[in-house]
Order: sequence, then C-alpha cells, then structure tokens
Amino acid sequence: MKLLGVLAVLLLALIGMAPFWGDLGVLVYSSIGWLGRVLSSGVLSDGRAALRAALLIGGAVSVLSFLRVAVQDRAVDYLIASVMFGFLSFVVFIVTGISGDGATGTGSGQQGPSSVLVGEDRTAVPRWYSRGHFEREMLNKVHETARTAARGDLPRTQALMQELDLWARNGPVLREDRTEYERLRAAYNETIETLAARSGRRTQRTAGLASDAGAMVDRLTAEEARELELKQVELLQQMWKLSPSSTSVAMRLLATDLQELAIRSRWSPRKPFDREGDAALEERLWRIHGTQEVLFAYAPLEERLWNAYASTMVDTDEELALGALVIAGLIDRSDKNASSDPARFDVNTLLLGSDVFMLSTLLASASEDRMEILTARATLLLGDDDRQAKAGKGNAPDAADTAADPAGPAVSEPSPPAVPKADTARQAQRAMPPAGMLVDRKGLALRTSPSLPPSSPPAEYGQVLVDLPAAGFKDLRHGIPLRAPVEADTMVTLQVDVWQTGVVTAVLVEGSSGSAQLDEAARRGARTWLSASKVPTGGERRQVTVVFKAPVAATPPAVTVDAPAPTAMDPPPPQLDPEQALGAQLAAMTRRHPPRYPRGGGETVLEGSVELLITMSAEGRVLDVTVDRSSGHPALDRAAREAALQWHVTPRRPVTTVKQITLRLPVQFQGG
Repeated sequence: MKLLGVLAVLLLALIGMAPFWGDLGVLVYSSIGWLGRVLSSGVLSDGRAALRAALLIGGAVSVLSFLRVAVQDRAVDYLIASVMFGFLSFVVFIVTGISGDGATGTGSGQQGPSSVLVGEDRTAVPRWYSRGHFEREMLNKVHETARTAARGDLPRTQALMQELDLWARNGPVLREDRTEYERLRAAYNETIETLAARSGRRTQRTAGLASDAGAMVDRLTAEEARELELKQVELLQQMWKLSPSSTSVAMRLLATDLQELAIRSRWSPRKPFDREGDAALEERLWRIHGTQEVLFAYAPLEERLWNAYASTMVDTDEELALGALVIAGLIDRSDKNASSDPARFDVNTLLLGSDVFMLSTLLASASEDRMEILTARATLLLGDDDRQAKAGKGNAPDAADTAADPAGPAVSEPSPPAVPKADTARQAQRAMPPAGMLVDRKGLALRTSPSLPPSSPPAEYGQVLVDLPAAGFKDLRHGIPLRAPVEADTMVTLQVDVWQTGVVTAVLVEGSSGSAQLDEAARRGARTWLSASKVPTGGERRQVTVVFKAPVAATPPAVTVDAPAPTAMDPPPPQLDPEQALGAQLAAMTRRHPPRYPRGGGETVLEGSVELLITMSAEGRVLDVTVDRSSGHPALDRAAREAALQWHVTPRRPVTTVKQITLRLPVQFQGG
C-alpha cells in the first residue's frame, strides 16, 4: 500500500507539471527549428527545419560514435562506415536545405525573409526595425514614385521603381506562424463554401483561398450575409497580419472590399439621412486605400494593382491616380519589350489581380470622364509605342510585324482598341469635371471637414509670388501655405483645371520646384482659387507659375554713438545735506507705510501726537527709535515706535560724510 501511495503522489506530480513539460517541449522544438532555419538557404517550413536540425545533431553524434569505436578497436570497417555515413548525412542535409521559395523572389507572391540578391547593391536597402517601419517607408517611396511619374520624369520614375523592387525583395525578417495561418485559412474557406452552398453555386480556389466572385446578390438573409461578410474580412485581416509574405491574402481582402463597395455604391438604393450607412461606405473606401498602399510594399511591380489604385484614387488625388496609370504603362511596356521574370505571370497573381482590376473599374464608372482624361494624359506622358504608331497610321499589324515581335505571344490579354494620337491629345487637354461624392453615389470623393482658407506665410518663411489676375483668378487675400522656411529661390508650374462654375477641379504639377513640400503647398493653395472671368462650357486648363522667394536676412539698424562732452564743462553736482535727504525719504516712507491705528477699550477712539527720535545709518537703515515726547497714550507711543523700527530707505546718493544721523519725526494720530 505504501508503494501505491508513492506512485500515486508521483503520478499527480507529473500531471501537475504537465504545463512545464509542454513549455519545455515547445522550447526544445523551437530551438531545433531555429537551428534548421539558420543553416538553410531559403525559407523552410517548420517540419523541414526540424528535419535538418535532427540530421545535423544525429549525424554528428553517429559519426563521432563510429570514430570512437574505430579508435578503441582499431577497426578500419568502423572508420569507413563513419566516413560514408557522414557523407550521406551531409548530402541529405544539403538537399533538404534548398528552398524554392527563396529562389522565386516576389513573382509568385511568396516573399521570403532571407531573399538573396545577385549582382545588386544591398547597401542601398535601409535596415528595417519592424514591419510598420518597412511599410511606412515603402508608402513614402510609392507616393514619390507616383508623383514623379505624373510629372513626366520617366527616367527618374524607372529608377524609383527599381528601388521599390529592391526594397520589396529585401524586407524585414519576420516570424510567421504558419500553423495558425493554416487554421485561419481553413476557417475562411469554410465560410466561402457555406455561402456558396446556400447560394447554389460552386467555389473556386486561388492560391489556396476559396472564392465566390460571381455572387453579387446572395439568397441569404441580410443578417446572415452581413455576419458572414464580417467574419470573412476578420479572418483575412488576421491571416494578413500573421503572414505578410502572403500577398494573395491581401489581394483577396482588397477584392472583397471592392466587391462590397461596388454593390453598395451602385446598386443599393440610398436611404435618406442614412448617416451610418454613408459613414460605413467611406470607412470601407479608406480601408481599400490603405490595403492598396500596403500591398505596394510587397508587390510593387503588379500592373493591375497600379491600375486599380488609379481607379480608386481618381476623385481623391488626381496626381497620384495619373502617376499610377503611368507606372502601370511602364510595367506593361517592360513586360512586353524585355525578357521579364516568368514568375510575374503566376496564375494566382494573374487571377487575383484581374479580380481586383475588374472590381475597381466598377467603382470608377461614376468617374468615367475623369479616368478617360487621366488615361489620355498618361498615354502622352508615356510617349509613342509601336501600337500607338501603327494606330496613327491607321494600318493593322501584318504577319511580318507579328513574327518580328518576340514578345507578342507572351501577351495573354487582348489589346485595347487603338486611339489616334490626335484624339488622345484632344482628350488630354480637356478640363477634368468635379469629383462626385461617394455619399451621393456619384463618385469616390470623400467628405472633408470645412477648413479655413490657407493663411499667408509669415515674413520669416519667405515670400510666395503668384500673378492670379493674369491667370484669370480672383486675387484672394490668403495665399500659399508654408510649413517651413523656403531654403532657396525656386518656382513651380501648375496645370489648373477650372470647371464652368469657376471652381478648381484638378491641380497637377507640370514643372517641379525640386521640393516635395513646396509642390504640395502650391497644389493645396491652388485648390482654393476661384475664376475671375467666365469659364466656357466644359471648363478649361490654365497654366500658373508660383514663385517662392527665400527670406532675406534682416540688416540690423546702424547704431550712432555720440562722443562724450568734455567733463570740464559739466558743473559739479550739488552736495545735499544728509539729514535733509534722509529726512525727505523717511517722510515719504511714513506716508506709504503709516503706523497701524490702535484702539482703546470699548468704542473709545485715541488721539494724540508722538515725536520720535530715529537714529539711522548712512545706508538708510533704522538703528534705534525712542519716544522724545509722548502722546499721553502708551498704545499710540508703542504703535508709532513699532512702525518706525520697520522703516528703511535707500539714499539717492552715497552719504560718506557721516556714519549715522538722528532725525526727529512727529507722528499724528487722529480719530475718524
């Protein structure tokens, strides 16, 4: 019985320590996986990493054991066995360390944290300390690239695009929980299959994610559809957070938001005074903008993503939209005219990108005029290609031309109908109409809070000179806002689209000042201008030059110093009597700080005059006070003496002839 009790206690102790054993097992397994990843040449799964670590540890122990027996027994067989086993373990270790993910780069949408670049300068890539830091810096670079493209600087744009690609393939090393990711993906696919089963349709899988893109109207109830939609979005957001290298998840999230926004903004009737619904629409569009801009950090050379970004930004920032169209054209041209990476034509990327682009065009249908004008301007900025030249001649490509084009068979999508160059130029010169509001189902513009007109820059920031009357605008009191002083004199040339109502509908930078802050300040200020003359129907474009002047250093005023007059001409200052000077100051002190008036017992009011003898030093300090003639009331005498002991004065001029002076000072107490 005693033995059974001991065993029961040990069993309970082992069960109680189960969490500890579990944590210890996780620590050991994580250490083995970490060792396997460190010694790998690419991105490995947890199982492969653990296998490589086990091969390393087990192979090393086995070889050492064979060598130990070979030395002790002096057996050549064990020596040969140790060499052969070590070689076999080394070969298996090398083979299991080769990762296809690390070799494909970003083309397949699966970027590894240990991407290796060949023939490129890795020193140009910043060191990222977090995923948020990486995405913020990439977003700044994306905006810089798009605005550079919108201003027609194609060489600089291509250099920035190469830098974006370099940064994206050398992002921060992040830990990814693949087990939790697979669980979330299974839960997401389950919601899709449930939705398809209730709707009577089949599902399709893209990059392991189920989709039901054909479901524009569900047979579910509104509450069930809303619940499934929120669950899908939440699962996709969690998957994207766990695995930033899975760009297919972000694209699926983007497609889901675009589909829902297209349904609600085009086909759902708008309820009057539906502030909650309007706010939900705007919040979804903001989320679409954010997802697109984060996606550029991981897929900066995806043409359809840039086209979709242009469609969703057409009413928010026309310069970014124009730059996105130019970048999409550059990517399309490089894919057709150069030997591009075959991984860019990955089926998953093509299908998801096509979904995103198709849904974005549905959103932009309310702003077709603005998109057509921006597309024409992007075509002119890109210049003539072979297709545009043939379209200008009005001739179809013949068989010889087709055979001479080595990139022809690589194009999987039909080319858009060719537009004559004259029509493109005429379309590009049109003024852009006002942006439609999302809440009115007329466009993609978001409501903004009313803001005060920009204030004129302070004098220490410099000057902003613009001849508004010459450009046909009203000379407003406010000017171009500046947030920092102008460093050097410069200028920026703006192309301002003015609608027939006199308001500015679009502002583009034609000639940059060299400073992104000054360019944006000029664009922001130009949006508040109003036409001073009547604008023809359809609007017009105007060119305005804004000049920035650096602040001029203020010259200090000249100081005039008069020469001193000869001292012999000045009369000597009068020598004042010390007693008179201190007496006058003491009398003034008594008027500012008179003695407190004491009262007798009951309501009796005491009156009288007290003469004090006050002994003062030459510095004006009271040394002693005595009552020379009493008032007849001890209370009045005491009040006068106590007050005199607190008095002190400062001589106006030094008194050097005496050390102390005795002054007689009468103090009068009168009843009120």
